Amino acid sequence: MQKSLLIVFLGMCIKVSIAQSFNLQWIACPQADSTSEVWFRQDWKLKDYPTHATMTIACTGKVSAYINERNISTALWFPARSNNDGKPICITLDVTRFLQPGNNVIAIWYAPSWTHIERQQVAITLHARYANNGYTCLQSDENWLTRPATTSLTLDGGEKDDGYAYGAKWNSDDFDVATWQSATAVEGPSLPYSYYFAGYPAVKVSKIQTPRYFDVVGDSVYYQFDKAFKGQVRVTLRGAKRGQKIQFNGLTYTCNGELDEQAYPRFAIKDVYRVLISGDKDFKPEQIQQVEGLEVVPYFHQSYQY
Repeated sequence: MQKSLLIVFLGMCIKVSIAQSFNLQWIACPQADSTSEVWFRQDWKLKDYPTHATMTIACTGKVSAYINERNISTALWFPARSNNDGKPICITLDVTRFLQPGNNVIAIWYAPSWTHIERQQVAITLHARYANNGYTCLQSDENWLTRPATTSLTLDGGEKDDGYAYGAKWNSDDFDVATWQSATAVEGPSLPYSYYFAGYPAVKVSKIQTPRYFDVVGDSVYYQFDKAFKGQVRVTLRGAKRGQKIQFNGLTYTCNGELDEQAYPRFAIKDVYRVLISGDKDFKPEQIQQVEGLEVVPYFHQSYQY
């Protein structure tokens, strides 16, 4: 019994010491309002391929993280958390395979857990080690760039997505710096942190469902699934006009006018069963090419690597 307690105690000590070594600096977007999802980005120059590199992300909401336009996690987003939960959660991932010599673009898509202004949004630290035991790191600070994303939350738990204004290159080298501003450095949350080093709570798509049938009612369409589930609806459109709006299952989407485009929420989870798809005066039911139900479930991602 004493031996077991000693092991637990040592594990706690290691956890605390590692956490303290992160020296996390929290940042926020000064333009964010109570519904804003936010983009953060920074360039990181490396002199060689690292032999080992980690990225530690602390947040009070939900995030997707990218290096050189590649999502660093196989999860839909992380961490999994309930609505109205703003507790700081800190996750470390192995990102060695995403990095390259020269410039690397580090990018974060952040969403609050509910519609409110979160003073502390994210804190990021990257560490890289070279073959000669050289070492370099990057930390979030006022030198990071930020702006509100083109997707935002709604008061009923849904999202608005402006595909017309979407900055497709927001996480790449080729972006419009004039639309960005410096992040604001803020003090860390006073709440206790949760740390994850060998896995992390996340969400994933467990199943993709096809509607059983649909009914056209005037200028709208109802799609019926076999059973109710929690998740998202993804709609593929063809021939929609640029700036045209459609609504379904808590999402309001502004079309970008490409030949084919997909409309779906980024972070919002809703009940899905009988889905009404409607739109403005330019919407036509025949623009809908495919409707998919994405059953989204929380799980514990056990891979430290990604």
